[in-house]
Amino acid sequence: MRSEKGFTLVEIIVVLVLVAIIAVIAVPAMQSISASNSLNATSGDLTSALGAARMQALSMRADVVVTPAAGGWGDGWTVDYPEASNEEDKTFVPANGVTVSREDGAGALTFSGQGGVVGGGATFSVCSADEDVNGHTLTLTFLGKVSQTIKGDCP
Repeated sequence: MRSEKGFTLVEIIVVLVLVAIIAVIAVPAMQSISASNSLNATSGDLTSALGAARMQALSMRADVVVTPAAGGWGDGWTVDYPEASNEEDKTFVPANGVTVSREDGAGALTFSGQGGVVGGGATFSVCSADEDVNGHTLTLTFLGKVSQTIKGDCP
């Protein structure tokens, strides 16, 4: 009698069941990692935009404005440099599934030539649509320093 090479039907089914179990475990974890990365990227973009605006204002001794998009901070923001600056205005948009809101107002932020924020600081909430991912609170002091904390109560 000759031996046949290959897999039996039972072996194939066992392998498919194992692959399905691994996929069921891995897919939600990957989605959570993706949501967390999007949240971190958006928080980083907002932090770097505010820092760049402050540094340029100090460097040029001129006002630099960070303006929310027409629909508000949730639709993005633009760093508006003075005309004398070598920098070009830069626009940022939140990552998919991430919302940004300013808790203490909706208007633009102006960094003075001394590096401070005209009219005081600001507080931003950066939240993910994924309920398993904690959001961030970004606090901008009147001196222009940005700090970030974990926000546990995103809507």
